[in-house]
Amino acid sequence: MLAAFALVVVGLVGFGGWAWAGRVHADDLAAYTSLAHQVEELDRTMTPLGHGEVPPCREATDGSVTRTYPPSTGPQAAELVGFLLQKGWRQSSGAAPAPVVAHLSRDVAGHELTIDVSAASMNQLVEALTARSPASAFGCLGR
Repeated sequence: MLAAFALVVVGLVGFGGWAWAGRVHADDLAAYTSLAHQVEELDRTMTPLGHGEVPPCREATDGSVTRTYPPSTGPQAAELVGFLLQKGWRQSSGAAPAPVVAHLSRDVAGHELTIDVSAASMNQLVEALTARSPASAFGCLGR
């Protein structure tokens, strides 16, 4: 009888752990999906932007979305940052390490999303945009 009770308790604890882990992964995936959609909206809104895309999760498991821009196309860094600020992103007040001219963040599903904008200066064309959802390693599995 005691063994059966212990087995039931272990089963309930295991089920609870599985359910909790599933909730966390769902939040990770929601944050990562939101980040990917926001970058895709940026692609559609700020035209013409010839850009290269690094497939999600190819270089890291942090759920990064990267865009690289050729030197002759793309918006100025100030224009891109202004667009993101209008969409609810917050710009960090500290200086970002070169070549990052702006570091922006936003909270989604309890996760802090970040975007780094790389350019020679704010009045120059953007070289790259790297968006990250640090807690979304599970989100990479969903892509």
